[in-house]
Amino acid sequence: MRTYQEQFEPEIVERIDALVSRLERLTYPTGPSRYYGLELSLCLKSGALAGSMIIATALMEIYIRGLVIYYIAEAQKGWSHPVNVEYELEAMREMNFARLIDSLVDTELFSAEDSITAKHIYKTARIPLQHGLPARFLKKDVSDDFLSAFPACKISKLTSMKDFEDII
Repeated sequence: MRTYQEQFEPEIVERIDALVSRLERLTYPTGPSRYYGLELSLCLKSGALAGSMIIATALMEIYIRGLVIYYIAEAQKGWSHPVNVEYELEAMREMNFARLIDSLVDTELFSAEDSITAKHIYKTARIPLQHGLPARFLKKDVSDDFLSAFPACKISKLTSMKDFEDII
């Protein structure tokens, strides 16, 4: 297997190195987020960019959830009957990613600009990558292509390996 330095042009290698460096300096809020950060670094260093994107988008969600849990737990310090924030948050099915972000913006713990970016990444990368929707990830219109509904049968005309490689 070739190293990422051998796989990519120098500019891309510099960007990967900068991302890995930022990941190493990042303070992770809680739970498994640090593990995801380490896995992301390993994927980047191995040149596994699709894997990197999947882990990065999952890390974003875990990180946001961890921030919400941390700040709610901090807010209830001193309460006579504090709740298990993580458990209660998981039980609240309506508390999706967008609402978690909105709650951080409402309490001025997250900027409105960053919330727009995070929601965009969630909608255009996290959902399509995690659910195996390459045409949506590549922003291809599949509404008129009946065959694209059957990618498992390898008869889709819209999403090729090259298309996916190019955008990654």
